Amino acid sequence: MSWDDALKIVGALGGVGIVSAAIAAWIGNLVASRVIEKQKATLAEQLETHKDLLLREADRNRLLLKRQELMFEREFDASVAFLNLHNNVVPESWAPDLDWSDAQVRIAEKLCTHERDLKKLLDKHSVALSKEARKLISSAKSTANSGSFEVAQETEEGDYAPGDYPSDIVCKIVDEFYELMQQAESQIRLDLKAGTFDT
Repeated sequence: MSWDDALKIVGALGGVGIVSAAIAAWIGNLVASRVIEKQKATLAEQLETHKDLLLREADRNRLLLKRQELMFEREFDASVAFLNLHNNVVPESWAPDLDWSDAQVRIAEKLCTHERDLKKLLDKHSVALSKEARKLISSAKSTANSGSFEVAQETEEGDYAPGDYPSDIVCKIVDEFYELMQQAESQIRLDLKAGTFDT
């Protein structure tokens, strides 16, 4: 065997190796590109699914935020309406030497008005008030209602004559009414500060 024959054999085997390597590389690239395309398609599908979920979640969050903004606005309006009523319960000083018994007379004379105003407040704003605030305001309204009947029995037209004071029963009702209004005011301020809406 000569060197030419040996080179022909090596060349033949090398040529086959090169051809085999080229075919193997081409098949490898073909298979790899198909796998990559399949993986890309799967990832693209997952990406679209996640985008869709995120968009739905963002829409839901926007809707919840808008609803919370509206509820806060209503809660704020209800709070302002109640605080206006609350501030009108205790009369402004009309003489320098007044005490609580003088204020009790004025509050007792207006129990019917307070009951009516609280009823209007609950009718208009009960949805925007917390359960605890509604309970306290309803109790204050009921107390004012029962007190107005007691005042009507003690007076002719619902007003006490100068120098007359309510009975101990009416004074107790006025104190209870005032305490309920104070508790309701504290609860409403707490609810507004906490920023939570509790139906």
